[in-house]
Amino acid sequence: MDFNERHHAFISACFYRELKEKCPQNGEATFVLATQRYAEQRGSRMAQRAIRDGRELDFATYCAYGEWSYTEEYFTQGRHMEVVSKSPDYRYFVHACPWHDQYKAMGLIEGACLYCKHLDLAIARGFNPYLTFEVRSTLHKEGKCDFVLKDAYIEKKGYSVDKSKTQMPFEYHCGHIYKTYSDIVKSIQGEKGEEICKSVAKEFEKEYGEAMLKVLLSYSNTDFNVLPKA
Repeated sequence: MDFNERHHAFISACFYRELKEKCPQNGEATFVLATQRYAEQRGSRMAQRAIRDGRELDFATYCAYGEWSYTEEYFTQGRHMEVVSKSPDYRYFVHACPWHDQYKAMGLIEGACLYCKHLDLAIARGFNPYLTFEVRSTLHKEGKCDFVLKDAYIEKKGYSVDKSKTQMPFEYHCGHIYKTYSDIVKSIQGEKGEEICKSVAKEFEKEYGEAMLKVLLSYSNTDFNVLPKA
């Protein structure tokens, strides 16, 4: 089985559940910080590629340099989203999402709300902290995600890039989220954090098998602050 969006969502959802149960005083705050750090690293890698290619760090570049290499057919064909406007603001709705589906299946919608409240804002901040990204609603409770990228002028500034040089497979993204969450959780929670990370790994193995866990853990020494070597 290849890694996909659902594997990625499963990892963060497991961390949310473990932190909520085992660290009632500061588990949610730990989860938020881990989500922010993970997302900022993603945004920073996007910026590094754009700067390398001589591109301005605006929202047109942000949209072009996204790292996702989607596996879900409705994502690759754009059937999950509805573009409301492209200029001056780029505003779009998201009506379907495997992260929503996975969190919901695990009975963790509150965790999904917390994850999505911070994720995209932190990606944009990691890319360029001077851009304004708004999350006006999320699918989990309001029925759709409502995202606004202020002063984007997508039609005027739209870029095309070689996606093979900007996108990463979900194996990489799953390794990234497990690694970064683990680092933050262990840093804040100490021995209890070590137990939480082991529990998440155990749950992942139970759900997807030993071989996939081995691949996930193979990224434990990867520096996700910098671009992967070609």
